[in-house]
Amino acid sequence: MTTEQTTQSTEAPPAQPQAPPAHARGIGREARLRAVLGTGLLVLAVGAGILFADPLTVGALVAIVALLYIFRAVVFSWSGAAVALVFVVCLVPARRYTLPISLPFAADPYRILVLLLLATVVGALLIDPKFRWRQLEFGAPVGVFLATQLVSIGTNVPGLVASQLAPNAVISLVSLLIICSVFLVTRQIIQSRALLDLTIVTLVLSGAFVGALATIERVTRVNLFLDFFALLPLQRLSQEESVFVKAGTARAFASAQHPIALAVFLVMLIPLGVYLARHATWPRRPGPRELFWIGCTMIMVLGTLAAVSRTAFVSIAVMIVFVVVIRPAIVPRLLLYGLLASAASLAISARNVIGMITELLNPQALIESQMSSPGWTGSGRLADLGPSLEQAAFSPLFGTGLGSRVTIGPSANAFILDDQYLTTLLESGIVGVVGLVLLLVVPIGRLAAFAKRAGAPDDRRDLALAVATAFIGYGVALAFFDGLSFIQTVLTFFLLLALGSWAIGAGRERAPVERAILRMRVPT
Repeated sequence: MTTEQTTQSTEAPPAQPQAPPAHARGIGREARLRAVLGTGLLVLAVGAGILFADPLTVGALVAIVALLYIFRAVVFSWSGAAVALVFVVCLVPARRYTLPISLPFAADPYRILVLLLLATVVGALLIDPKFRWRQLEFGAPVGVFLATQLVSIGTNVPGLVASQLAPNAVISLVSLLIICSVFLVTRQIIQSRALLDLTIVTLVLSGAFVGALATIERVTRVNLFLDFFALLPLQRLSQEESVFVKAGTARAFASAQHPIALAVFLVMLIPLGVYLARHATWPRRPGPRELFWIGCTMIMVLGTLAAVSRTAFVSIAVMIVFVVVIRPAIVPRLLLYGLLASAASLAISARNVIGMITELLNPQALIESQMSSPGWTGSGRLADLGPSLEQAAFSPLFGTGLGSRVTIGPSANAFILDDQYLTTLLESGIVGVVGLVLLLVVPIGRLAAFAKRAGAPDDRRDLALAVATAFIGYGVALAFFDGLSFIQTVLTFFLLLALGSWAIGAGRERAPVERAILRMRVPT
């Protein structure tokens, strides 16, 4: 026998292909069955839509469902929930569109999303041991505020029933509960630092996007938000546009309900842009990071200018004073950013900037403008003050009840006051004003104290300062517009309240774990 023959005889026979195991064959059959059933259901849905419904609506819904399925790993996650909430608050035109479904209340996208997320959070707390309850650092002032609104309704039931406004009061209270739920939902969703960073980044990028489109809108007088959502199968709530031109000046409102609301919304996000310039995880290098996020902040400033709002200027001025008092060391950098913002503002819209500054520096003319048209729609804020205080004197403690003042529609019984504190005084009385003030003052005080606390991490201290600064601006703005009637701004407030709660409470949540580890150590 030759060597070659010996080698061939000792070689192992070639491996035969093995059949897949039984469980793998079962999985394959199950996957094919799901694919067949899914395809059949899709064909039936499309066919029924073509025969019995609007094909455009059905096609859009099928496309949405298909995209949700393809990106289900991202969408149906806590990070997807945080991004979706921010997108709905910032980008969907407030109080403009509803879902084409029949409900006892208007199916605004933010309401549907908040209710779904609230149910999801409750379910996760009940069945997922890894999903733990996060302490609501500002739960007390939120609870007191809601309690004052409930008391105002309870003490005015006879009057509300007699004037047929009881249903409006209930709807207003339910709407307020849904809005306040944004604070609870956001705080529970943010279970890690990565989710916090994602939420802040999404907020600032969305704000920059709104600011950019608002700037375009002021030049072209085309609201791209309304044009885009008009293409979707949504029901339009209001056909009238916000005011494009006032006193010969074009004003943008983008995704907000009014130019003032747009300006306040962007002003509230400006401190977060400055925060990211120092603490964002991307770009990694300090120079490009600061350049990128300050650039986003500048775009929000330009969007604020596009709204042409004196309220925004007053809020920014007070915010700057507050930051300087809390953190004097920031003055040099603040001057640099301020010069850049001023130069960009003058380059884009010098006439409007100079005009608004001139008005603010002329108190007599400003007061005269606010005394115009007393007793008529569109009257000045000071013209409304005296009559409103006389009206409040009839029921000073509890007002006439939440939802008793109707300012739009055929059943309107009151004027828009452009002053949330005065509006709350009339509806909820002194008790309601106290609740509203506590809702603002308590978080501002605690966040400011934490921002000055020695030994706390710099990123959390800076986040606390950014949120407190945003609240200062919002609190000032409430004296010049009905903030609780403009959904985008109040939703943003409760989003930021959740971020502030994380800044203060993140260290406390780690403390029990650290103590448990220390107890496990064996003393030497």
